[in-house]
Amino acid sequence: MVMDDDEDVRFIAGILLNKLGFAIEFASSGEEAIEKCQKSFSAGVRYKAAILDLNVPGGMGGREALPRLIQIDPDIVAYVSCGNPYDAVVENPEAFGFKGAINKPFLPEQLKVLLGK
Repeated sequence: MVMDDDEDVRFIAGILLNKLGFAIEFASSGEEAIEKCQKSFSAGVRYKAAILDLNVPGGMGGREALPRLIQIDPDIVAYVSCGNPYDAVVENPEAFGFKGAINKPFLPEQLKVLLGK
């Protein structure tokens, strides 16, 4: 799952993750990510990982969405993404329930390391 309000970020992430062999589901807000995660989980499909945009203007960001995603799938592995590498959540993602952080723009090598490919 890649959740980002920026369509270009979702597009680039899709290309990079497809090249790494991942099937990707996209969401433009935390609310949409929660809805899609619930549908997938109910159908017996779990996400290998979720990359969640920290800030979504006018919508739910990753920090707010993660607790709801954990309620759906307690074993979900989530990473926070942000354009600001100095944000407190990016500097210490584990304190907020994330496994790690990735800065935007995404680079192929960062995604490989992050997702263990």
